[in-house]
Amino acid sequence: MNPRAPSRGEMMRAAAVVAVVLAALVAVAWQFVEPAPPRTVVIATGSASGAYHSVARQYAEHFATAGLELIVRETAGSIDNYALLGTPGSGVDVAIVQGGTAPAEKERRKELVALASLYLEPLWVFYRDEVQLDRLGQLAGKRIAVGGQGSGVRALSLELLAAGGVVGGQSGTTLVDVGGDKAVAALREGSVDAALFVMGPTAPLISELMHTPGVRLMSFEQAHAYARRFRYLSPVTLHRGSLDLVRDLPEREVQLVAPAAVLVARKDVHPAVVALLTEAAVRTHRGGDLLSEPGRFPNDTLTELPVNEQARYYLTHGPDFLRRMLPFWLAALIHRFVVLLIPLFVVLVPLLRLTPPVYRWSIRSRIYRWYARLRVIDERLRGAPDAEQVRKDLLQLEQLEHEIGGLKVPLSYMDEFYSLRLHVGYIRGRLEERLTVPDAPRTEGALKHG
Repeated sequence: MNPRAPSRGEMMRAAAVVAVVLAALVAVAWQFVEPAPPRTVVIATGSASGAYHSVARQYAEHFATAGLELIVRETAGSIDNYALLGTPGSGVDVAIVQGGTAPAEKERRKELVALASLYLEPLWVFYRDEVQLDRLGQLAGKRIAVGGQGSGVRALSLELLAAGGVVGGQSGTTLVDVGGDKAVAALREGSVDAALFVMGPTAPLISELMHTPGVRLMSFEQAHAYARRFRYLSPVTLHRGSLDLVRDLPEREVQLVAPAAVLVARKDVHPAVVALLTEAAVRTHRGGDLLSEPGRFPNDTLTELPVNEQARYYLTHGPDFLRRMLPFWLAALIHRFVVLLIPLFVVLVPLLRLTPPVYRWSIRSRIYRWYARLRVIDERLRGAPDAEQVRKDLLQLEQLEHEIGGLKVPLSYMDEFYSLRLHVGYIRGRLEERLTVPDAPRTEGALKHG
């Protein structure tokens, strides 16, 4: 007997089984698929007149091209930004902060990640004095504007002034908690002797102070020593004339120390948002500035927090293939389904490979069940059944033969199939003989099947 092709019914049953298994796998895998990226993201910056706010506005434009809204929130500064990131329900997802201002508590840090260092923003020390100063220690005993409460400049100023011996003990130094325009006004009026600022070299306040008579810019002759002690700082050189070529400002090379502006986020921020933020940072800052060569920033160094691995990959290798070729929303959708399809593929391939053995096992188990029915008839036959029982057994054999005739058997099991048919024929012959010769002697051990 040649194996026949599977019937439509068999194919439908197989398809139904596969569909049920796939549906179950999809239901399980879907629990692990990340949700779609949020339509709005909130970024904390600083004052509306500051550089962080301006940078975030550029990021918001990039988000708009991808169909998402980046809400820029004005804050008191870096310390305030970290507080918002660590406060459940604040709504803040990401922030631009100043290097060196990360919270000291491990519990607060473990929920945060860095996405990129964006650019260097030096610490500027402007002072009023006839004598040229080149060390922070020379400010001891003076009135110093160190930045407003909650600002990154205040946190950095206090740390560096303490390291330089300006505060503490019997120094007699007066710290004034003002920054920005108020600090500039206080320095002009003489109500403070020095003021510290952290901002980029092209900030209007820096230009204003460089052109203010009686106000000097300190050159950090210990810049490298400070950078060694405080790893989030970098020594930078402001070259002569780089701020104003016509007026030759500064009039000499100035050594400065600079933390980096860093993009930080909560650890649970959606991966698609991480990719879009990193992309916005690259497009905004890759051109370089007065303090860094093109391509140096953004990078994954000069951060106090662990760097998000997806952001690190983007900074090192650029956008993946899908993001280069497709719009943001489509690339994000495909990324979500890749997470779903990979486990399905891993499970489905072994499942499909198991299908033929399972099918063959089902054939063998059916043959064994037929043999079990055949054995029952054989045992009754050895017990000298009456004519009525023999006729019933012959009817059962006819039904058995009908079932066997409709079975598709793999070639590897044809020997067992034909053996079964031979045994059925043998038992049929004995039953027919019993009807013809009612007192025929019994044959012991007629059917044995291992």
